[in-house]
Amino acid sequence: MGDIPTRDEILKFIAEHEGETTKRDIAKAFNITGADRIPLKRLLREMAAEGLLEGSRKGGMRGQGDLPSVSVVQMTGRNKEGCLVARARREGNLLDGPQDPIIEIDDSPPRNRRHRPSPPVSPGDTALARLRRVNKDKYIARIIRKLDDAGGQIIGVVRERIDGLWLIPTDRRERHDYQLEKDTKAAHGDLLVCEKLPGPRMAAKRARMRENIGSADDPHAFSLISIAEQGLPTVFPEAVIAEAEAIKEAGLEGRKDLTALPFITIDPADARDHDDAVFAEPDPDNKDAFIVWVAIADVAAYVAADSEMNREARKRGNSVYMPDRVVPMLPERLSNDLCSLRENETRPCMAVKINIAANGQKTAHKFYRGLMRSVAKLSYAEAQRAFDGECPAEFKHLNDDVLQPIWQTYQCMAQARERRQPLRINRPERRIEMNDKGQITRIYTPPVLEAHKLIEEMMVSANVCAAETLEKAKRPLIYRVHDTPPDERVRALSDFLRSMNIKLSLGQTLLPQLFNGLMDQAADQPIAPTVSEAVLRTQAQAIYDVENIGHFGLNLGRYAHFTSPIRRYADLTVHRALIAAIKVGKDGQSEAEAEALPDIAEAVSATERRAMIAERSAGERYLAAHMADQIGKSFAARISGVSRAGLFVTLDDSGADGLIPISRLGDERFYADENNMYMTGGTTGMIFRIGESVEVELEEATPLKGGLLFSLLDGATYGGEQKRTNRRNGPFRRSGPKQRRGRR
Repeated sequence: MGDIPTRDEILKFIAEHEGETTKRDIAKAFNITGADRIPLKRLLREMAAEGLLEGSRKGGMRGQGDLPSVSVVQMTGRNKEGCLVARARREGNLLDGPQDPIIEIDDSPPRNRRHRPSPPVSPGDTALARLRRVNKDKYIARIIRKLDDAGGQIIGVVRERIDGLWLIPTDRRERHDYQLEKDTKAAHGDLLVCEKLPGPRMAAKRARMRENIGSADDPHAFSLISIAEQGLPTVFPEAVIAEAEAIKEAGLEGRKDLTALPFITIDPADARDHDDAVFAEPDPDNKDAFIVWVAIADVAAYVAADSEMNREARKRGNSVYMPDRVVPMLPERLSNDLCSLRENETRPCMAVKINIAANGQKTAHKFYRGLMRSVAKLSYAEAQRAFDGECPAEFKHLNDDVLQPIWQTYQCMAQARERRQPLRINRPERRIEMNDKGQITRIYTPPVLEAHKLIEEMMVSANVCAAETLEKAKRPLIYRVHDTPPDERVRALSDFLRSMNIKLSLGQTLLPQLFNGLMDQAADQPIAPTVSEAVLRTQAQAIYDVENIGHFGLNLGRYAHFTSPIRRYADLTVHRALIAAIKVGKDGQSEAEAEALPDIAEAVSATERRAMIAERSAGERYLAAHMADQIGKSFAARISGVSRAGLFVTLDDSGADGLIPISRLGDERFYADENNMYMTGGTTGMIFRIGESVEVELEEATPLKGGLLFSLLDGATYGGEQKRTNRRNGPFRRSGPKQRRGRR
């Protein structure tokens, strides 16, 4: 006979139990029998009354917030591995907040051939699904049946056929074409946003045009598709434009005059909006110490909390950056003019003066509402040349008194960063350059310069100052938080690294330096990219929240976004809170805005994810178009993901992402272990690990869908040995198109 379990023990058991849990399951698990079941039932009733448990119609129980084992789900898109993902629906509402779990759809063939395969679903569809919990943040689902998806949105290209106009979906997961209504006013090649229409299950899918967004032949069509897919607002309402045009420039009244300080901006060469400027000088009162000033555009001076501009900015959440355009959070009158810290123009700012000790540690800071003037606009490359002793001629007059003190201040601050040991992310950022005609002129990975790190370190310090000031003033704020990696991911990482003779002992206190040490162990070895990618995938997603849990990646106890209010709404809320905290205006945080911060934090976390998806999908489409004439060429690549669909690869030269379908890997059955990030052949023992180098051949490029399909030429390990198999001549070489069959 066992002891009555605690609340925590019951919740842990339910969380780990497959499906819903009954009272009998709990009693059996904890060896509760006879009369001891009475206090157990009483405890379960209390937990239900406290909201810790939820019941089901069948009498089962689940933890509060857990999803039923059979749930209605809606397909919301694809993750970065290309797998279809969904969110649960409850009482008609979509559970899509940052704390709600992600549901990954398992559309692989059933292991038992007598079982019917899952019905096909696409983004926007609603279905009944059987859920299996993987961890607190993720479920795996198999579709039971598709529900009526009338009203769902679909985007596609019009194709004229004998029987009328058809819509060819631009989403690569869509498996059907849609017949358009007979009276549709569209032409062959038009891009349409359509509404799915109900109809018999076995009949042709039908759709009704909602909006014509352009032509598929337009070089800018790929961004238009991504914008429409994510529902990004691109046109500002007339009331917003009218407000922006009526604004007058802010003056010195109520501000500190900082125009005598020679601030400079350092940004990408093609930047149009300049949020931040910096100035630094030796501290006259402390040996080897420095004073750094960070000035940030005072957007709150122009965007009142009760204005139409504010309502639109809150709805947009952030600016979205695509290869050929920017979808701004604020009208151009503000983002590129009044708020932008342009060279040789006086601008209102929120500024922080930061005292840096000789050891790089911040010793004091103070915020001001000021008026500043940038004396120079430098690109990162130009700033780096100056710091390296090769100052461009146009900035030589600033080198000794402005540029070098900034560089010396950064070198001092870097000491503290090294002691802090933030997580080192070694993932290169791909850049796509385009001309006015929408054609790609260059794809490259820019080097990470010390000038980048300089600005990053000064912005991080300013963001910390903002969080500390607001906490001290007891002002509500939105934090930028980053949780510690989930335990199950750390266990998976430990198992994965063990195969590479790298030890990660479980039970250690998780700190960024622990993960940095793992990457250091692999440095200068062929496995270095593999380990780096695995460490990165172990991390949680950073979000916005009013509850502070610290920022794990930066190794900071408190952190808020303050430095980019032109392009992030969260930063604008922090500015208003600071204005109220240091009492420098009547346009600071109101009681109503303070109460709305939890909702705002959730909303801007969602718009940030939306922007990331749109930016990535637009880039994928442009890259697919750029590579469409390279079918049959071979490329060096690295495995970037493993899924039941196959191997995801990233090309070394362009950073383009694509898929090697599992059917292209060889003539044997392959098994994907997504937790441990590898795929293995059931017969030969071939192993494909994330981060490993492979050689691939481009077989198909579909620009409108953003898809690249590859076949494997070379690259697998056997039993952990770095022995390669060559697809050109090896035993698994496909002989021709007839062998391009689907997964068995």
